[in-house]
Amino acid sequence: MQIVLVEDNPLMQQLFAIFLRGHGFEVTVAATGAAALAAPVSLPALFMIDLRLPDCDGFELLQQLRAHPTLRQCPAIALSGLGEGDRRAAMAAGFDRFLTKPTDLDELLQTITELIGDNPSR
Repeated sequence: MQIVLVEDNPLMQQLFAIFLRGHGFEVTVAATGAAALAAPVSLPALFMIDLRLPDCDGFELLQQLRAHPTLRQCPAIALSGLGEGDRRAAMAAGFDRFLTKPTDLDELLQTITELIGDNPSR
């Protein structure tokens, strides 16, 4: 299964990508909203989106993704280091889950499993 990670911090990109690939997921990394929208990927199983990106915020990006007919139903996890205010805003904006950064990797894996199942090869 493919996960699109939209994160501008190179260390977080590397941490998430290594962890997810180690659990059998294919990971496409984009550092900006524009790069995420332009990434040539097949239908991903999941988006992980940082709410603070250099060219847009994660809320705007999610709106653009949800406007695309084939991506409308793709689950999305919001990532933020800012806490409860962002959690409420993310859920109101249509994100399926919210995780704070730094992210507990066991919680991340559990959240992904809840959203898309536990078989990355599907």
